[in-house]
Amino acid sequence: MTYCTKCGSQLHEGQQFCPDCGMEAQGNSASAASPGREPVTPSAIPPMAASPAQTPEPSSGTGKKVVITILGVLLLAGLGVAGVVYVLHRVENRVSDFTKTDAGSSSTKTTQEQSGEGNHNSGESKDDNQNDQVANALNAIGGLMDRMGHGDRPPNPYEELPVVSSDTINKNLCDPTDEAKELPESGTKPAGTSRIPMEKGLMLVHAWGRKSGDSEAMDSVSKITDKYVEVSNSGRFFQSPDDEHGDPDSAVRDVCAEDLQNASGLSTGFGTDYPRTLPNTTTINISEALLNELKSKGKIAFRYLDYYRVQDMPEGEGYLHWVGGVLTRVEPGDVSLPVIINGTPTTLPTIHASGTMLVESKKAQELSKSPSDQPLATELYVLDDAANPLVLLFKQNINNFRIQVTEIHFPLPKPETTIEQDLLKNKKAVVYGIYFDYNSDQIKKESEPVLREIAEAMKSNPDWKLIVDGHTDSIGGDAYNLSLSRRRAAAVKQALVDRFQIGGDRLLTDGFGMRRPVDRNDTLEGRAHNRRVELSRE
Repeated sequence: MTYCTKCGSQLHEGQQFCPDCGMEAQGNSASAASPGREPVTPSAIPPMAASPAQTPEPSSGTGKKVVITILGVLLLAGLGVAGVVYVLHRVENRVSDFTKTDAGSSSTKTTQEQSGEGNHNSGESKDDNQNDQVANALNAIGGLMDRMGHGDRPPNPYEELPVVSSDTINKNLCDPTDEAKELPESGTKPAGTSRIPMEKGLMLVHAWGRKSGDSEAMDSVSKITDKYVEVSNSGRFFQSPDDEHGDPDSAVRDVCAEDLQNASGLSTGFGTDYPRTLPNTTTINISEALLNELKSKGKIAFRYLDYYRVQDMPEGEGYLHWVGGVLTRVEPGDVSLPVIINGTPTTLPTIHASGTMLVESKKAQELSKSPSDQPLATELYVLDDAANPLVLLFKQNINNFRIQVTEIHFPLPKPETTIEQDLLKNKKAVVYGIYFDYNSDQIKKESEPVLREIAEAMKSNPDWKLIVDGHTDSIGGDAYNLSLSRRRAAAVKQALVDRFQIGGDRLLTDGFGMRRPVDRNDTLEGRAHNRRVELSRE
């Protein structure tokens, strides 16, 4: 997203001037971090007229063109003169204001009374009216020049925000001397009876609704050390809410061990040009201290951090945009939230808190009109587990901002055989954990464990022949989803043949689109249940 730095209003692609204050968009917009790319702002400078050497040969309309050219030159000259007059007018006003301030209002009033100027005659009133008209005209011209970008530069509502410098953006601030020791596999699981262990291989699937379909991103714990936890993100970056395809994107975040214990903030954003470390934040859970306070006191002082890139800042720099507020527990007991865990739909106990959050910068509060800088109704659902208080749902009332965990996978002591057992007992298995690119039949790399499980089941039962059925949610309509489900089923077959050497004659495919839902289609979690692959044994 791109924002005006004068008033903070959101700018859409193709806008040359801010619709609220008229500020030129070029070079003055602040944008949320865009993974791997700079914000694109169209030029507000009109194209230059052709030089005499480039002027084409006269045609039958030469006379008209000459007249138009002369009028254009006169118009430009008039604007130039008006601009000079406008500038002089501003200077005169500023000098006048300075003089009045220096003299003092009481002395001015005394001088007027002594000279008999307290009552103006009609001639002076007429002159005043004419002066007012000239001033109004000059102010109108000045407003036009401000819109053209030639007026006074407006204040930046974000100039008080902390800045991430280019020399630290890619550094692991949790381990600046590179002394961290990776914990052995047996040491990564926390003590106690955690429902969802914080261990290497833990993966959370986040989903958020878009007009053209639900988008999914994966946060995976890729390393655990004595100083930090490394979280890898894989998903798609969208240029705008209307972008129907997006681009593949991945990034890494280091969360300091100290922040896992005591951080007051959360930051869920990832991007290739995001800071690698954001101190005093976590990313897939809240800190242990926040959970304990929420349970003991019923409320917490909570903060959320975004990283804003700005075009006129040096490469690799950006603002840390904090919003904060008090979140209060809503229900006295836990609230069940539906989640798919290791392929099985279930529910998890969560603590639900809500409140209002506001940008912490006083200057942004005063100057910015951006929706992200207005009071934001906020809701938070965290797993009621001191060993790993995962954020399962976080949402604010801005641009449909909602991050919800729909699936969780983590390693088990023994390889999974759920699919094989279901096929043995029921001749049917409902399969989650095969992920596709957004609105596509391209299988994501995170699908490998489930594909391997299917392949192992077929290798253990060489006489089996399976039918692979694809199913989707309802976004996009019947015909579109029917075709998509069939292509996805065919992609699963091809992956089993190519990667695991399963005979193609042992696999048949079909697709039913949105026609056989197992859950409702008006919620993120319901649509996640409906997006599935079903296997049946002949």
